[in-house]
Amino acid sequence: MLVVQVHVHVKPEAIDAFREATLENARNSVLEPGVIRFDVLQEREDQTRFQLVEIYRTAEDPARHKATAHYAAWRDAVEPMMAEPRRSVKLEALFPDAACWEMPEETAGE
Repeated sequence: MLVVQVHVHVKPEAIDAFREATLENARNSVLEPGVIRFDVLQEREDQTRFQLVEIYRTAEDPARHKATAHYAAWRDAVEPMMAEPRRSVKLEALFPDAACWEMPEETAGE
């Protein structure tokens, strides 16, 4: 399992458009077989800052994700919305157990 945390800072005028595009990307991403979770978070104190928490089954799955049409559409749509380049950190999950990270079937893709 591989966790990727992406930090995004968008322009204030792009908040709604970024949120919409990112939620669409997330809904499609959780349908990929290599994606365990794809969480989209927005800071309360600074609404221009988002974090994406992407959890993959294998180290190869992020590359598969980036090869999808929905990722390419998201990347191209949000690039001009960025206040600064997005950055990511790769993490190893220590707790809870890997099985606990799975999204319930009824919420995947909503």
